[in-house]
Amino acid sequence: MDSTATDQWGPCKTCEWWQIEPTAAEENLTVGVCIEKQLQPLLLRVSGQSGCNHHHEGEPQREEGSSENPPSPSVVGS
Repeated sequence: MDSTATDQWGPCKTCEWWQIEPTAAEENLTVGVCIEKQLQPLLLRVSGQSGCNHHHEGEPQREEGSSENPPSPSVVGS
């Protein structure tokens, strides 16, 4: 198994790799971008109810422009 993947799937709204707008609520329908290192190049636009096995429990990150469609590469630090 990949070193960043875990055995347990988890939702984006409880993941530190979920990046949302500074004033956005951490809710199922809030849209942001995944900033997990291996997934950053994909510019994945995900909602709080999305999830995967790269989940890392923590507080979502916040950055202006995270909800843009598509997210800007500068928002994810690529």
